[in-house]
Amino acid sequence: MKIITRTDSSTQGDGTGRSTGSRTALAASSGLLFALGFPPVPSGVTAFAALVPFLFLLEDLPDWRSVFRWSYVTFLIASAGTLWWISGWWGEDPWLKVAGVLVNLILPIGFALPALGYMFLRRRMGQLFSIVALPALWTAWEWLLHLPELSFPWLLLANTQTYDIQSIQFISWTGAFGATFWIVTVNALLFHLLRRWLGGQWRLPQRRPVMALAVLLLLLVLPRIHGAIVLDEKPSAESAIRIAVIQPDINPYDKWGDGETPMVKLRNLLSIYDSLASFHPDVALLPETAIPFRLLQATYYEEYSWLRRHIDSVGVPLLSGFPHTVFYDNPETAPGSARRIPDSDLRYHDFNSALLLEPGDRQPQVYHKARLTPLSERIPYLDALPFLQNALSWGVGISNWGQGSDTAVFSLRTASGTTGIWAMICYETLYPSFVAGFADRGAEVFGVITNDGWFGKSSGPYQLMQYTVLRAIENRRAVARCANNGISCFIDPYGRISDKTDLYTRTGIIADLPLRTDRTFYTRHGDWLPLGLTVVTGFFFLFAFISVYYKK
Repeated sequence: MKIITRTDSSTQGDGTGRSTGSRTALAASSGLLFALGFPPVPSGVTAFAALVPFLFLLEDLPDWRSVFRWSYVTFLIASAGTLWWISGWWGEDPWLKVAGVLVNLILPIGFALPALGYMFLRRRMGQLFSIVALPALWTAWEWLLHLPELSFPWLLLANTQTYDIQSIQFISWTGAFGATFWIVTVNALLFHLLRRWLGGQWRLPQRRPVMALAVLLLLLVLPRIHGAIVLDEKPSAESAIRIAVIQPDINPYDKWGDGETPMVKLRNLLSIYDSLASFHPDVALLPETAIPFRLLQATYYEEYSWLRRHIDSVGVPLLSGFPHTVFYDNPETAPGSARRIPDSDLRYHDFNSALLLEPGDRQPQVYHKARLTPLSERIPYLDALPFLQNALSWGVGISNWGQGSDTAVFSLRTASGTTGIWAMICYETLYPSFVAGFADRGAEVFGVITNDGWFGKSSGPYQLMQYTVLRAIENRRAVARCANNGISCFIDPYGRISDKTDLYTRTGIIADLPLRTDRTFYTRHGDWLPLGLTVVTGFFFLFAFISVYYKK
């Protein structure tokens, strides 16, 4: 089936429209503009034009196969330019390298879906209709793509705007998907304006191009005006909490080894904790799996008892990452992904977890990580496909983590009362409504515990740190970010970063962060915008189908 019928015998491509060289140039332009919008490039401005060459590329593609092929090429360039670091080329584990390559090869396939949808609407309803529908279509696609276990929401367009915090204060109402809708709207309008201009249909000072330019200017200026007003406000914090962040800078490949005993590892970890105690923090943070053994198992009773006595002596609560094992006595009620102990009916899960241990407490509060990185941390849909249980085996640490379902917020005792604190674990930073749910359930301050050391001095640690800015603004919650090898920092409720540490340094930082109990519109209502846009997009396609039916 042909999408268009125009031909031009002067081209040297596939016989229709532009040459292969021109299409390659457009695909590369879009891919590079897309990649340059993401951290650590400190602007995000190229995102507002990243889709324009791609939309010109789609103009004269002859069939659905060509749309898919050129979409794949465009976003393979975009994905590789943004996620080139994901295979952990500096490390020692071959599985991580393979998984990273697979992510870069598979991810562009998803970007073909909105392109095919856009071209369907364009062919059925015309160019103007498809341009109007594109922002809703793209935002709905980003939202739907981040929901299932296969999701990897790293390349959301909203993630390009974390340096321009003045322009994105409105996401406390819309969530990050509001920023995506805004960016795609600017792209669509810019493409429409350029297409009309280059086609000789619009010329200044005609009314329509002037109106289009005025709307484009308003789209770019109004968010900045709103942000300036918000950032100029000086809301007083209800109270504050003093948080110490410990960056131990331990080689992530070495910490799981047998070179040191568990007790030695624990004592080394707490040396910075001891040095920060004189500043009287309300809580100290250690990073993801900082304690690299199953501390709560009977095997490590001596280490756990020592840690409890040490915290009682120092008097500072400790929030740390660690692996936690949960056993299921009844194999019939155990999840399908639970491992079986050989020659036994006993089954178990290992969880990537966080614990909060306070002075005087015998048992810690525990949280199990609920959003796991596909392939590198867990095989998607493993509960339904348990026969794949042994397909994932890292060379370091523990693979095939269990998927947590925890919703509780830690209760931290401070001098001023009880404070709700929740520490998202690494990859969970990427899920807006998931994080908002914890603010809605009483988290007055956020922590992030992560281990970005797998990826060397690459873009990865900078990107994940910057994305946390969005979670702070969406919920108006301060964040203490604790990374094993860096980057650790503090982020205020408006996205401003302070006390940022260097990569691969052993250090500690401390700050007083405001506590907030108010709930933003986004915190209370979650993904109302992308859900509504998904419904609207459904009506666009329904209208297109009905229109074709009546034309017959």
